[in-house]
Amino acid sequence: MTTTECVLIGTMQGVTEFLPISSSAHLIAVPWLFKMDTGSLDKLIFDVMVHFGTAFALLAVYTGKIYYACIDDLRNMRHGVFRDSLILKIAVGTVPAVVLGVLFKDFIEMYLRTPYVSVFSLIGISLLMLFAERFHLSRRNVGYGLALVIGICQALALVPGVSRSGITITMGLLLGLKRSEAVDFAFLLSIPIVFGVSFYEARHVPFLQGGEDLAYTVGAFSAFVSGVLSLTFLINYLRRHSLDVFAYYRVALAIVILVFIAVRSL
Repeated sequence: MTTTECVLIGTMQGVTEFLPISSSAHLIAVPWLFKMDTGSLDKLIFDVMVHFGTAFALLAVYTGKIYYACIDDLRNMRHGVFRDSLILKIAVGTVPAVVLGVLFKDFIEMYLRTPYVSVFSLIGISLLMLFAERFHLSRRNVGYGLALVIGICQALALVPGVSRSGITITMGLLLGLKRSEAVDFAFLLSIPIVFGVSFYEARHVPFLQGGEDLAYTVGAFSAFVSGVLSLTFLINYLRRHSLDVFAYYRVALAIVILVFIAVRSL
């Protein structure tokens, strides 16, 4: 994989990680469609570096909200109030993804990381997005029960093609959250998982050994920059627009993958 391809893959990871179009589907489909070869690059190292890039992009965009949430919690603790802690809600919502990730990660890696599964997930979640934009419960705020439900949905993003942001934002809308609140909670909820996965995978990595250091670093930096830009764009976009355009894009991508599968089978 050339440095240019590292930039392209890193940029694609940063964009698709946050837009509700599924990073896993793109990272499976694009190298498969264009027969990209990793060459001398260690794919595990590259994946870890790119994930760290998107993790820090999340942190860069949401540092302010996290800071004020911690300040509010500390203030409430002094008064013995624990009922409305955003940090605790994020912790509750994180548990399902951790548990299911530990239990089913190997199964998913072995059997579900295929273009066929991605096609099914892309279309299925697209239909759910379109439904959520038209039918949802009456308005409500994030509670611990709702955080747990959205957390369970986040765990489904382990399946390629689902999209972590796609499923969590969609479920937030279905359950009655305001659009901006659904978006913010979805991404705040993803921060522990994205960092946790990055550090978990990093334990196997002999970082920055060999002659490919520049390619890894460029990929991570590309993921960070494109991640900040795409996340900022999505937050502003969804304040005024629906998820429909992303749902249609996902269906179009699924059709493209199916066409390539059909052509290659001839």
